[in-house]
Amino acid sequence: MRPADRKDTARLTISRRDGAQAPQLDWDLDPQVFDPLAEALGGALRLRGHDVGARALVANLSLPADGKLTPARAVAAAEAQSHAARLVRRDLSDLPDAVLPAVLFLEGRDACVLIARDGDTVRVLWPSRGSEEFTVELAALRAVYMGHVLLIRAEPGVAAPAPGSAIQGQGHWFWGAVRRHWPAYTQVILASAVINLLALAVPIFTMNVYDRVFPNAALITLWSLVIGVGLALIVDAGLKALRAQLVDVVGRQVDLAVSSEIFRHVSDLRLSARTAPAGTLMNTLKDFEQVRDVFSSQTVATLTDLAFTAVFIAVIAYIGGPLAWPPALAVLTVLVFGVLVLIPLRNAVGTVRQTGGAKTAVASEAMNELETLKSVGGQGRMQDRWEQQVTQNAKAEERARRLSTVATTLTGLVGQLSSVGIVVIGVYLALEGQITMGAVIAAMILSGRALAPTAALAALFVRASFAVSTLRSLDELMALPSDGTPGARRLNKRVSDGALELRGAKLTYGDAPQPALTDLSLSIDAGARVALIGPVGAGKTSLVRLLAGLYQPDEGLVLIDGLNMAQLHPAELRADVQLVPQEPVLFSGTLAENIAFGKRGASDAEILRAARLAGVDALAASHPEGFAMPIAERGRNMSGGQRQMVALARALLPRPKVLLLDEPTSSMDQQAERRFIDRLRSALDAHPMTLVVATHRMGLLELTDRVVLMQAGKVQMDGPKADILATLKGGTS
Repeated sequence: MRPADRKDTARLTISRRDGAQAPQLDWDLDPQVFDPLAEALGGALRLRGHDVGARALVANLSLPADGKLTPARAVAAAEAQSHAARLVRRDLSDLPDAVLPAVLFLEGRDACVLIARDGDTVRVLWPSRGSEEFTVELAALRAVYMGHVLLIRAEPGVAAPAPGSAIQGQGHWFWGAVRRHWPAYTQVILASAVINLLALAVPIFTMNVYDRVFPNAALITLWSLVIGVGLALIVDAGLKALRAQLVDVVGRQVDLAVSSEIFRHVSDLRLSARTAPAGTLMNTLKDFEQVRDVFSSQTVATLTDLAFTAVFIAVIAYIGGPLAWPPALAVLTVLVFGVLVLIPLRNAVGTVRQTGGAKTAVASEAMNELETLKSVGGQGRMQDRWEQQVTQNAKAEERARRLSTVATTLTGLVGQLSSVGIVVIGVYLALEGQITMGAVIAAMILSGRALAPTAALAALFVRASFAVSTLRSLDELMALPSDGTPGARRLNKRVSDGALELRGAKLTYGDAPQPALTDLSLSIDAGARVALIGPVGAGKTSLVRLLAGLYQPDEGLVLIDGLNMAQLHPAELRADVQLVPQEPVLFSGTLAENIAFGKRGASDAEILRAARLAGVDALAASHPEGFAMPIAERGRNMSGGQRQMVALARALLPRPKVLLLDEPTSSMDQQAERRFIDRLRSALDAHPMTLVVATHRMGLLELTDRVVLMQAGKVQMDGPKADILATLKGGTS
């Protein structure tokens, strides 16, 4: 399927200011422009003093299959840059100058930036017609304007976050999402308040039946009361259904927003900041469900019900005087005990999370490396680790459950004692004539309603302990530095030539006692073809990782085209600097999807071109499903050499300015390596680029004209290939 043959349509429905539904906006893609909306949004932000590229705008955003920014996602893209945005329907004449520049949606899925108006002309930035501003007739713009506009404004008082912070213009990563849905939470509170007030209907009905209907046989009064309480119960049922729907909707929206933010941050973590095992991270992400449940709108409803406990006790005191003492003491007892048990429960839950994370880490390691585990006969050793972690986790869970059971049991016991106390006190008061039997029964019903939230409160204490522990871990995770820190000032610049330079670079992995690279200085001209050679542990892979921008040096600088690499947005950098690692990983999906994994919306022609350059077309031709052949997780159904070929195709697809290869033929035989070299030479001839190859294989040196010998994290020798090889040969002869 050619790009010109593809016609993707996005539909947007926006409400008018008067509440009526606006016409739908059909947005047909013009494939000649990279992404008109992303370019226009970037231009609007630049005019507001925030220069950011289109690639950086859409980085880490969930986009449709064509990889183009949609109107709804444009709002999220602007918010990620600390700007508020909203989609509205406006006539061009209704747009005040104060809201300009604004992004206009045009026919043919095009977009432009309206900068200013001057009578019958307007000044625009129209990416599909050029990169410069120009003036156009208002009538001409109105002819293609679809009536929808994206209004943008900087968030007042929002500074760029500190490096590594996961806090955006909307506030804390979790509480910010909750605050954005505060109107819905307010509705839940109001619904809960009315539901609790309506809960008084049944006790009042019961008391009046016993005190007025029975003694006087007042059937008319009875049916009047029935009608009243029936209406109250119907309204109560409707409000409960509405509240349940609100709880579900708000919970889903908060879950989607926060889960997306967490995953975006985790996938963007700096590799140097990731110290916890993958299994522990997975367990922390899974435990977010506990945070979501505790801080959901259902909890808001429970706390609102708890607040009305005082109202119910006050009503009991009004109709029964001393009958209010048992439920009041019961509520006080539950609250005091809940506070006392909270500290040991929190410690127990922390241990559960810690041991659970360790257990998940063992399982993850075993499942990911099952082939190695079997080949070395290490199942028994791994089984020992698993059983140890399961035992520790089970003990921790047992202690937490024991504390939870004590809290729940005490709550139930206190509630039952409260009921007994009301009956006993009620008997004495009724015999003395101070209250009626109807008042005693009403007090019993109200007592049950008053104590109902305390039962939920006991369970809430347990879940809150788990949630607080998880929230603390997630806060630590979200505070870790990431590559694309939202709001961080980056240069809006693509790599133009591909010249690389290191100045006194030093790199240490985590808490390693020795640095992998020390005081390393190296200059590579644009278009150069350089081989990195040296013994195992010399620092070749570490150097390649620095050049790829995957790690930042502890000391010194890494420059590309004379600019500090850290100043470029990772999305812009990685579009022009591609790395093929020594052990490439493929993702579950199809062969075509893996080739185009880093470039959303890649055409079939682009995929086929990259596949031919890397030799993957022959692999596809040998399979019945061709480029739709399924790829298993991590590419386990392919050989190491095949994975390296696919990884090379993936790297060549975006036509990079710099290609970094780390032992690219380590899993190939000589014949496959020969084909790899020939294909790569053709690719370099067709699209010249800077090439850096770290290798132990002499055959790959055919592709290079310069050799750098590394030893103990430093450059030992550097020069033309012939001179270095001659020196090495002379030294070993």
